[in-house]
Amino acid sequence: MNEANLTIPPKLIPVFTQKARYRIAKGGRGSAKTRTFALMTAVRGYQWGMEGKTGQILCGREFMNSLEDSSLEEVKAAIRSVPWLLDYYELGDRYIKSKDGAISYTFAGLRRSLDSLKSKARILVAWIDEAETVSETAWRKLIPTVREDNSEIWVTYNPESKESATHKRFVEQTPDDSILVDMNWRDNPWFPDVLETERLEDKRKRPDIYDHVWEGDFLIHAEGAYYATEMRNCKDQGRVGTVAYDPSVSVTTAWDLGIGDSTAIWFAQHVGAEVRLIDFYESSGVGLDHYVRVLNEKGYVYGNHILPHDVRVRELGSGKSRLEVLDSLGARPVSIAPSLMVDDGIQAVRSMLANCWFDAEKCDRGVHALRQYHREYDDNGKVWRSRPSHDWASHAADAFRYLAIGHRATSGWGNPIRRNLKGIV
Repeated sequence: MNEANLTIPPKLIPVFTQKARYRIAKGGRGSAKTRTFALMTAVRGYQWGMEGKTGQILCGREFMNSLEDSSLEEVKAAIRSVPWLLDYYELGDRYIKSKDGAISYTFAGLRRSLDSLKSKARILVAWIDEAETVSETAWRKLIPTVREDNSEIWVTYNPESKESATHKRFVEQTPDDSILVDMNWRDNPWFPDVLETERLEDKRKRPDIYDHVWEGDFLIHAEGAYYATEMRNCKDQGRVGTVAYDPSVSVTTAWDLGIGDSTAIWFAQHVGAEVRLIDFYESSGVGLDHYVRVLNEKGYVYGNHILPHDVRVRELGSGKSRLEVLDSLGARPVSIAPSLMVDDGIQAVRSMLANCWFDAEKCDRGVHALRQYHREYDDNGKVWRSRPSHDWASHAADAFRYLAIGHRATSGWGNPIRRNLKGIV
């Protein structure tokens, strides 16, 4: 067979008619991207078989406890829809393979099967569906296993967080030899009526998730988010936009100092009752001198630097506290945030957010972190725990909590706790 007619969404035709190592489709529900990719694995397998190649098609997801969680039935349905594919493949209850044994499918969960996948022979294409949650570690292990000549890696997912390893690797830093396309419900010429009903219902009743589910936008608020209501109000009331620096008003910074992970810094100006968040900075793997240099390069006039209460702890290597180091670098004056229960700090943040304005561009990562900061979830008990989840969003959220505590301290809640080096024990 030299030619065959296949019916796929027009937007996906360039994805499969051009040569590429990586084929990536991201977007919302109802786009037909999963169905199309399932079909095209079978087509590529057929092509390779006709060329005399032997090997495996890997269909993977981050989590797969059983075949019921895999793409097995999706691929079977796609094969059954095309008579010449059905003639080429043998469909068993738990397997798919070509009748001549040249091409076979493997279905695997990456979280538990990565090491065993290394031993799989001749992976011709690896299709990773629902790839949003795949870790960078998993990608680093998987990609080198797909090493046959002209082998391919296909990725489909609904974006949830711009901090996900999948988004960073394949969108922010798109590999060479890639084809990337956004797919949503309106790109599906056969979008079914039943999904249209669900879409319109979500748009009417669940506007907070509509853009994520159907339009392929990032999830604005994580499940169990502490500040979902407050951050939604900021957005709806137009308090996330352009917030200019006022040179006549001093800048307060609030820090979460990481040891072995990220340090986050918020830059705020207090103008009357308003708290104007004009900037945000976060980095990791660098010394305190780097952050002080960043402060100086921004050129703001600083009135106070709010630091976490453990900044006075002396480090074993140098015998100096980070407070002493920052002082020697010229970061002055400082306030040390009171040591409060996390829940008290979260309440302080909720109160302050009613008066906050955010610069959308400079504070983009920080705003995203506040929207994603959430309770830890107990997978075994299926309940939300009382403590926050420690992930990438924690650093910005903790720094903002110190800002809120300091804000309360200077707004009638109490006095800021100030320390100088002579007072350090």
